[in-house]
Amino acid sequence: MIIETSCKRLLWMVIAIFGCFQFAVSQNSNDAKEVTTTYYVKNAFVVQKPGTTLSNTSILIKDGMIKSVGPNISIPFDAEVIDADSMYVYAGFIDACSHAGIAKKENKERPRVDNPGSPPKDLAGITPQYTVREAIGEKLDKSMKDIRELGFGFVHVVPRGRMLPGQGSVLSTGNLKPAQSILKENVSEFAQFKPARGMFPATTIGVMSQFRDLIKNAKYSNDYKKSYALNPKGLDRPSQSEELAALYPVVENKMPVFFYAPKVKDVNRALILQKELGYDMVLTGVRQGWPLMTSMAATRNPIVLSLNLPEEIKEKDGKEEESKSDPKDEKKKKPKKKKPEKEEDPETKMLKEKKKKSHDQYVSQAAMFEKENFKFSFSTLDTKLKDVKNNILRMIKGGLSEDAALSALTTNPASLLGISSMAGTIEQGKIANIFITDKPYFDEKSKIKYLIIDGAVKQNNEEKKKKSGDGEATELAGVWSYEVEIPGQSQSGSINIEGSGDDLTISLDSSEEPGEFMEATNVSLDGDSLSFDVTDDGITYSISVVIDGTSMDGNVSVGEFGSFPMTGSKKPE
Repeated sequence: MIIETSCKRLLWMVIAIFGCFQFAVSQNSNDAKEVTTTYYVKNAFVVQKPGTTLSNTSILIKDGMIKSVGPNISIPFDAEVIDADSMYVYAGFIDACSHAGIAKKENKERPRVDNPGSPPKDLAGITPQYTVREAIGEKLDKSMKDIRELGFGFVHVVPRGRMLPGQGSVLSTGNLKPAQSILKENVSEFAQFKPARGMFPATTIGVMSQFRDLIKNAKYSNDYKKSYALNPKGLDRPSQSEELAALYPVVENKMPVFFYAPKVKDVNRALILQKELGYDMVLTGVRQGWPLMTSMAATRNPIVLSLNLPEEIKEKDGKEEESKSDPKDEKKKKPKKKKPEKEEDPETKMLKEKKKKSHDQYVSQAAMFEKENFKFSFSTLDTKLKDVKNNILRMIKGGLSEDAALSALTTNPASLLGISSMAGTIEQGKIANIFITDKPYFDEKSKIKYLIIDGAVKQNNEEKKKKSGDGEATELAGVWSYEVEIPGQSQSGSINIEGSGDDLTISLDSSEEPGEFMEATNVSLDGDSLSFDVTDDGITYSISVVIDGTSMDGNVSVGEFGSFPMTGSKKPE
């Protein structure tokens, strides 16, 4: 075959063959496809939207879209069936504001400028024209994968930076190239009260002053440009400023400003600026908004609450402490007279009570907003991803209803970002970014079993992870054999792993061309979960496995061609 002689490595060749075969059978329905983007989720509890759960319901997905939702859907011949009996299906969560996918910038030395009072705009952190596409570059940061594994199907990503970092875009969290991940581009302008370093605006007051000037100048520049376009006679040609031009949609109320305002002072400052300048605004990353609920109710700005909560206050239990002692040791010891408990001084007691009250207010903030009928979403902007679910559960214990929590993770951000026709609920015609759990999501012990994102199924192997003492996979370095199950046959080869921890070098070959190794990129080790990419002939193969001693189990994802099971074992030295 021509394909056999043109492809370098049989492992990737077979997948390419199936890609061609899939195209061919699309023109001949009598032939069965062996690689599919059609999935049938069978007999699940489908949480279609907040407050609506359908029992014994199936979902038909094709090419990344929901084709049917109902109890009696016929199974297409080419569908991969996922038996979700007694499981729960949710629409992929939507993060209303995040830096996911954008790598953190290295700390650089403070730039030197000739005139700190009037520095270049980019050095001062004023880059409203900067886009997420530019910020990400050619590859998504690992944080996008991390947030996807929590059940998030879509993320409103904003650039990192200082005062005006740039414009936000909505991305799908699938394992795609950045350009393919962008669902809706340049939907917001991101702003924050973050001063420049060693130059103007170096203070919060300076940031507010500079923000006023920029918005007013953008309005003047935009008006002048329109006047010139209508009748240029006798008028100077408009000057070109990419910073001001980027703010034209803001002053025309066509693009909202997502203002990061975690503390009550930030919320108040943001409200003052909006009242004065009149642009559309979304208060974002709010952690301490309850003192200004009356002012916020008057403006009815959309609210994005932070999922970042203070650490839980754990009170010591005297009885529990006693139960931890060894009874054998107690027999050897002579009974001691109990010392009278020392009373806390009033000042210490008052401080503890004040701390607990503050803690409870942070935790119950979402419940307060729900009680006052605010429509709010959630953001992971300043949140450790490992704390996301636990913090949501803490909010629910603090009085937030499960329906309101689910709305804040699905329908509310979908409406806020203008993607309700594509995301937020499980309905025919919407993008099939969904996840499946073994129990209702808000059950403390629930686990995500499957993710279907961008037309590919990703099985969550969390329950298979077995951590070693230091939390890293054991004995990784060495030569591993692997086998990939492709419909109709299997392919094998070797994986060479060198190094340890975060400093791993991985290369891979096939049994057809042993010794012809391909170098892996984007290597990531998280506990016993290892992932890396291999690119050959312009196609990227994403490999994700869980290491269990001397064996590995996972899959190879090949974009639109689907996902293939992969197993392996370490060869004796």
